[in-house]
Amino acid sequence: MSDLNCYDLLGIEPSSTQNQINTGYRRAARLHHPDKAGNSPSSREKFHQISVAYQLLSDPILKAKYDSARALQNQKARQAELFEGKRRQMKNDLEAREKVFKRGRDDNDMDHAEQTFKQLAAEGKRRRLEKQDTLKRELEQERANANKNVNSPATDQISSVPELDRTVRVRWPIESADDMVEESHIMSLFSTFGKVESVTMLGAKSQKKKKKRVAICMVQYVSIVGAHSAVKEFPRQKGKEWQRFDLVYWAGNKEPDSIGEQRSDLNNARLSNHTSPLTPGTASQPATPTPLGSTSPNKKMPAFSSFPTAFGTPKGSVLSRSVGFNSPSLEEMTMIRLKNAEKARLAEELKQEDDGAMGIRNST
Repeated sequence: MSDLNCYDLLGIEPSSTQNQINTGYRRAARLHHPDKAGNSPSSREKFHQISVAYQLLSDPILKAKYDSARALQNQKARQAELFEGKRRQMKNDLEAREKVFKRGRDDNDMDHAEQTFKQLAAEGKRRRLEKQDTLKRELEQERANANKNVNSPATDQISSVPELDRTVRVRWPIESADDMVEESHIMSLFSTFGKVESVTMLGAKSQKKKKKRVAICMVQYVSIVGAHSAVKEFPRQKGKEWQRFDLVYWAGNKEPDSIGEQRSDLNNARLSNHTSPLTPGTASQPATPTPLGSTSPNKKMPAFSSFPTAFGTPKGSVLSRSVGFNSPSLEEMTMIRLKNAEKARLAEELKQEDDGAMGIRNST
């Protein structure tokens, strides 16, 4: 009976009088009497509960005790409900604080990763700039040495290179007279690659296929090294002053034949120093030299890169005699090879550094 509500069984309120309790009992008894409810176990149980509730509420002392116990039970239920509400609120507060903490920690991790990436990017940029500055200084030093060699008596043969082989053609589109560039400005720009001997403006020319006008200028260098640097390094130049030009190439529309002749002369000069060993018994007679341009069937033609540099070549030697009248000097050819090898090496180092920085970024 502790879980049953006696007032609900009789259909009355807790403040009902004794007459109302009697009326409620008679009504509930008639409704749930076993004779009328089918005499089932549930109807008998229900009728028994109604009888017990009526006896309890009819006795004032038992009714007072029941009301006290019921009031205490309701109070505990309200307290439990209130406590459960506070508990839920506390739980919700804790979950909200935990979410805020996790979000802040994730933001801090992202900020740290972003800061680390920026530091790595700045470090990579600094190292690239240092490499570029180093390359620029080395190229300037090489040009200074080349210009110095041009004016020295030991390299008078540089001036024997044909003017066409030391000249490059510069072209840029024009739409109005404002697009023309003065010869002094072009000389100042292209002196970056080497000492310029003269600049000749050929004026404007119309292109039939593309239906546009272009200006053409011939830049003649003192040394073929400067012309070679202008052709090879022009695509790497940056800035508005360089973007106006769309073509910088050899004036003869191809690489000078003198460069290829220089390689052939060096090969022949190298082979001329190799003679056949003396035959026993004929020590007083020199061995037959190997003809120029021919090779022994058991020997390979030595590569151009295997020749020693021409710096310091004594006068009258075979190497010095092999230089033709229209060929660039050995100093110029060696300078071109050194610059190309150094550029390839620095480009490979920069690529490896960029790949390393990209790998670190992906890992973070």
